[in-house]
Amino acid sequence: MKFRFSLLAAFAVWAAVAVQAAPSAAVSTSTDPVDIELAAVVALTRPTQPAGLSKSEQYLWFDSLCQKLGNEAFAFIEKHPTDPRRWQAALILQQRRFQPRFVKSIGAGYNDTGDEKAVVLDEAAAAAWEQRVAGLEKSLRSATDVPNEVGEQLGFADMWGGVLMPAYRAALEEKKTPDWVKIDAAIQAFLTRWPRSDTTGLIAFYVSLKKASGVTDEVAVLQAFADGPNQSARDYVAARLRFFELSKKPLEMAFTAIDGREVDLLKLRGKVVLIDFWATWCGPCIQEVPNVKEVFAKYRDKGFEVISISLDSEKDRQKFIDLVAKENVSWPQFFDGKGWKNRYAVEYTITGIPAMFLIDQSGLLVTTNARGPKLESEVKRLLKL
Repeated sequence: MKFRFSLLAAFAVWAAVAVQAAPSAAVSTSTDPVDIELAAVVALTRPTQPAGLSKSEQYLWFDSLCQKLGNEAFAFIEKHPTDPRRWQAALILQQRRFQPRFVKSIGAGYNDTGDEKAVVLDEAAAAAWEQRVAGLEKSLRSATDVPNEVGEQLGFADMWGGVLMPAYRAALEEKKTPDWVKIDAAIQAFLTRWPRSDTTGLIAFYVSLKKASGVTDEVAVLQAFADGPNQSARDYVAARLRFFELSKKPLEMAFTAIDGREVDLLKLRGKVVLIDFWATWCGPCIQEVPNVKEVFAKYRDKGFEVISISLDSEKDRQKFIDLVAKENVSWPQFFDGKGWKNRYAVEYTITGIPAMFLIDQSGLLVTTNARGPKLESEVKRLLKL
């Protein structure tokens, strides 16, 4: 397998993911020594990047992390050669999200240009590593003791990387019509093989792929999964159709913000309101904050309000509070600590963030993607400025 993008770019993609997509294994609370060892390996896939690193330092840090994770995963597999749990460590390596590059040095100009030519790699070490992983993948695919959750994630990764992402890139970048027969067959096969898999993100992505290809009737797209074999897909379709019905009438939302302020959309009738679904771990969400602050400052006195809904978990409560203070965000924030299970995220079928709902003076939904320049242009239009 050849990698045509930089390690830093790969890290940026990893760090900016803010969408429910692949099914994931539950975090273990077992006291079994082997489970504890495995949990330590898995924990390395959720690192926290040190603050204040330059581009070259980020590159070296992430490469070091990848090497450590790989070594720990291989060590676990070799220590437990007959334990089915070894395949969970093998899956981390097989997916190659943390593929080490074996950096030998980075030229001084990299921080200014980001040019990969400034990065010197140990090509022999990288090739040997890839050969080792390829051999492990072959064993994984032929094994008879692979746990169901590993098989499910492997099947999802094959479908995602082999079918869906190439089709999405083709539709967006090359403006080609995707091979819908191939795509539909792959998705239906996965839904049938894994009827209990959480496929909310998968169906949402399929809908986005249809939209990128020019299909505008989302209801018709969703109906294809309404009576299918996968319970999660059926539930998502039902929730999404319910959302369409909700959006036909003024939205209702009332809560106590984390700072104690009472918020009720009913009391905001007559104003244009942005409802911003976000989280502290969502890079694209953080990037939108300056834009929202600027538009809020310009149009608040003219009838524009903002409220935010956090999809952070309870463990990140203080991180959330600190970030809101650091960014000097003044509008109300709803925080219930339930992550993707946030009451409004569930009600409005939020599967990716930032999701920025803009509602007009009567409370009706105008758009679910009021990002970037679109936010100000829509606010001005609705305020008739």
